[in-house]
Amino acid sequence: MEETKEVISLLKEIKGSLRGIDISALSVALIAASSALAGTIITSIVQFLSSKTTSRNDLNKLTTQLKAELVSKQRQEWMDSIREKAADLLAEYDHVFELLTNKHYNNQDLLNQLHLSTSRKAIFIQLKLNPTKEPQKDVIDSIENLLLLFQSIMHDPSTSYDSDYDKCRIKYISSLNELFSNTWQRIKRLE
Repeated sequence: MEETKEVISLLKEIKGSLRGIDISALSVALIAASSALAGTIITSIVQFLSSKTTSRNDLNKLTTQLKAELVSKQRQEWMDSIREKAADLLAEYDHVFELLTNKHYNNQDLLNQLHLSTSRKAIFIQLKLNPTKEPQKDVIDSIENLLLLFQSIMHDPSTSYDSDYDKCRIKYISSLNELFSNTWQRIKRLE
């Protein structure tokens, strides 16, 4: 804006000094003044467009950053909910295994109660996981392996299943650790 005022002031000075000068000098002065005015307008337009582009880029950058933070927060909450249910499920599975393999203890009501509770937790975990993604599928498979082992124990209680249970338990824990590690890496990369 100051440049425009300077151009107008310059034109007034030129007009005053051109009195008595022929038309061709006046034309040259008008052309020079018009060029200066056009330069000022073009510079202003370029600055405006440049600031608009910069603002758009800043907005896109902030939007991307906000989305990444939201996704990371949701992943963390997802991971925490699975971790909590998985720990509870494993503790109850340990209790179920102890009850099923202890020949001197027979409390069907408690087993029924634990069966209902473990089923709910297992289904909760399975519904939160995607069976087509490898680390998540491994967790689902390990839960199913534990359930199959419990069925085997109920059908043949005379056989010792301690080592089988330990293997299934370790597989369950390692598949969860792999899932959480994989998810944490994605959070760190802001995927």
